Amino acid sequence: MSFRRWIFLLGALSALLCAQPVRADNGPHGGYTATTDACAGCHRAHTAQGNNLLVTGSSTALCLTCHGTTGTGADTDVMDGVYLQRDTTTESPDEGEVNRGLKAGGFLYARMDTAWVGSTAARPVTSSHLWDASTGTAWGSGTWGSGPGEAMALECVSCHDPHGGAGGGNAATYRLLRPTPLGSGTSAVMIADENPKHYTIDAADGKYFGQTYEAVTFNNLAAWCATCHDRYLATAGSGHTYSGDDVFAYRHISVGSGCGCHNINGGPPPTGNTTYAHQPVSCLTCHVAHGSSASMGGYAAHVAWPDGSTAPSGDARSALLRVDNRGTCELCHNK
Repeated sequence: MSFRRWIFLLGALSALLCAQPVRADNGPHGGYTATTDACAGCHRAHTAQGNNLLVTGSSTALCLTCHGTTGTGADTDVMDGVYLQRDTTTESPDEGEVNRGLKAGGFLYARMDTAWVGSTAARPVTSSHLWDASTGTAWGSGTWGSGPGEAMALECVSCHDPHGGAGGGNAATYRLLRPTPLGSGTSAVMIADENPKHYTIDAADGKYFGQTYEAVTFNNLAAWCATCHDRYLATAGSGHTYSGDDVFAYRHISVGSGCGCHNINGGPPPTGNTTYAHQPVSCLTCHVAHGSSASMGGYAAHVAWPDGSTAPSGDARSALLRVDNRGTCELCHNK
């Protein structure tokens, strides 16, 4: 067979692979055999256009060919923050509700009811984690007393391992999360994969607050967030115990059983989740991981950043929160 014909066949195979479903540690993300065809979906041995022999110029661009707005290889559209049925496989059980918001929100849009009015719409995000390899401040990163946080560049592969099997012994992890995010330099936090997988929030009305997680996963996710935001991790009692750090002196609990022992709200918030008040407290109690469309006004719009700066203000101070203004405080504390 001629060399030119080999190139044509390899290209056809790659196009076919891009149309295959993408699931954590399945498809091209792990589960490889000795004669796997998955490598050709993302890599080229001699004609690569990006670092690490990628077929595209960047790893993020490659991720978005399946997980982006126009992608066809994955049901999870992380840019618009919505679950879509756009691959050729029907999962059993379903891994999400079509047209419902992803648990993590989205990087450009999020389908949320941040106003707590019982209706949802896809709106531009007001805050999001970095995803395009740009550099920002990871608030709370670094040692105690080292200032507001260290500069860090983030892209998809900073947090997720595209090859899967990131856990000890090549075990699958929750959302392909690396036990140690690239650039964090901290100890590893391995979060076991969920079974069955479910990518969308529970509430059909778009209310993210009160979203349930399995308790061990919930607490481990808080510890995982703290691999970058070290000084944000706080146990019960941290709100009235001086930490020794001038910037992050007193901190709201972000990991542990928290307030489940006494129902501080007098009843769970109206999310349809009747057990919410007994869930552990975690970073994800108040925040989403990718991006939020919450709006900020009044006092909430002018909270200074950890370095003392006040710009940008307004909706840019939404800090990945699940509810407008400080609704995340009121829905638990009911003042």
